[in-house]
Parts: sequence; C-alpha cells; structure tokens
Amino acid sequence: MSDYQYPFSTERSSLLNTETFRNLLGSALENSSKSVIILSAYVKKIGVNWLKEKIGNKNIKCTIVTRWNKGDLAQGSSDLECYSLAKANGWSFKVLQDLHAKVMLVDNDNLFIGSPNLTGRGMSLVPVSNEELGIKVKALKEDLKIINQLVDDAAIVNDDIIKELEEWQKNLPKIEKPKIPSFPISVEDTFKEKFDKLWVNNFPWCEIKYLLNNLDKKEDNIAHDLELFGLLGIKNSDLEKDLKESFLQSKIFNWLIKRLQNEQNKEIYFGRLSSIIHDCLVDDPKPYRQDVKLLQANLYSYIKYLKPAQVNYDQPNVSEKLSLNINF
Repeated sequence: MSDYQYPFSTERSSLLNTETFRNLLGSALENSSKSVIILSAYVKKIGVNWLKEKIGNKNIKCTIVTRWNKGDLAQGSSDLECYSLAKANGWSFKVLQDLHAKVMLVDNDNLFIGSPNLTGRGMSLVPVSNEELGIKVKALKEDLKIINQLVDDAAIVNDDIIKELEEWQKNLPKIEKPKIPSFPISVEDTFKEKFDKLWVNNFPWCEIKYLLNNLDKKEDNIAHDLELFGLLGIKNSDLEKDLKESFLQSKIFNWLIKRLQNEQNKEIYFGRLSSIIHDCLVDDPKPYRQDVKLLQANLYSYIKYLKPAQVNYDQPNVSEKLSLNINF
C-alpha cells in the first residue's frame, strides 16, 4: 500500500491538481537531458531528494533558487540541508530573498508554473498535503529571459555561508508557537470539509499498537502514520496524548462521525461501513475490498485504543459495531 502511485492523464484540463502537477513534472525530469531550473520560495529536504530521484545520475545542469529569509529558516519552512544535498549532486544553489515564485523549467522547454513549492506538502510527497494548482506549458524565448534574469540576480550559496548560517541557527532563541484560540463553532462548522470523498492516504496504514511499539523502525507504513498525524519529532512521553488529539482532528475520524450521523440509528456494522468506504474512495485504481478491510481494521484499532468520547465500540456478535454517543 505504501507503493501506491497517483495516476495521471495528459488528456485533461490544462489546470493541474497537486498530484498531476507532481507526476507530470516528475516525468519531465526523468526525461531531462540538458538542464533543470527550480524557482521555489520554500525548499525542503524531501523535495530535493525527490528531485534527485527523478533526475537520477544524469550529468545535467541543475539550479535551485529559493528565498531563505530568516523567518523561513528559523521556523523550518525551508531546510539548510538542501544546500548540501544540491552540492553532493553537483547542482547550483542560490538565494533570492524576495522570491515568491514557484516555477520549474526542464530543458528550456517544459515550463511548470503554479502554487506548489519544492516541499513535501507542496508536491504531495507526504500523506497530508496542500491543495495546489498549476499548469504545464511550452516555454517561450521571453519566458527564458525572465527566468534566467531571476537566476542571475540570485546570490550563490557556498560552504562559508552555510557555516555561518548553521552557527546562526544554533544560537536561535527557542521560538514558542502561540496558542491561538479556535474559531467560533458556527464558523468551524461552515469551514469544515465536505466528507464525501476519501483517499487511501487518509487512513492509518498500521494498527495503533504496532505504531506505538515500533516507532524506531524504518518502515513506510510507520513513516506514513507519523506524518499523517503530525508526530515526527514528538517525544515518546507526549506521543499518545498528541496522537489522540491529532486523530480526533483527522479527516478520517471526522468522516466517520459524519457517516454515523447519517445512519438511521446512529450506528453501523463492519460490513456496511466497509462497502461505504469502498464507494467513497477516489483512488484510481481503487484498492481491493480485502485491502479496504485492512484499512478499516487499522481505523478500528484507533477507536478501540483511544476510546474517543464521540464513538462507542461494541461487538455484540461476530460483526463489530460503531455507534454515535448521543450524550457527547
């Protein structure tokens, strides 16, 4: 399941969603033979690693330009390590501090323009990603002039600059995230997502006990779930508390609540929910029903372990049953 790839078609609207933008860009990078220019306000390690994976070991000229203002680096919006990754591949890494563009040019021909940054969320390289839009066009001579001018205006990053920035980063004061109060309930309800569609990536990919007992294992399923619930870098002592909080706010849990609310008796048995999940999944191709049941079992493991107040779990006979707690 961790090897699942979003398919794409070139016969479609010129406006590309996140996954299609990434896939078409990835295909262009794999077929590149001369040069790649990346203009991206934010750049993360996962994005540069993906870029390397797509370009491979080809000896082509690659230039990354990002903005790297102090707020980006202090708050982790961009990674200093991106320079070292680029250098290891023989690529040029530059900084233009007023850059806000997101432009990718391959072989001076394929031009990708849109909202995605070269980050995990921007390129849909992680389970919880942004809703981005972009287009792919053929680059014109005037386009090349504009892009090359931005590249020329950018400052070259070298080892000396990185050493100074690393020292600066070490001496940064601890930045406390402000605790911002929630929106009024009526506003939150208005803004809530419509829960009529699901992706495989919305589900946990392993049972909760397996996740908690194998945090140090380098497995795709574990990495997926830690990323899904925003638990990367969380200390073990805080993990269960943060996991429950993230699970209660997750799309899949809120989708489940909505489904229970729509049921006549506010309850649903395993088999019926399995059919509903299968019908709601928009992955193409859809997973087999057996895989859907595995995803569902993972979801149930969270319900049984975390015991959310909104949902009751029961197994009156053979089939498991979930019901909405009307007193909550």
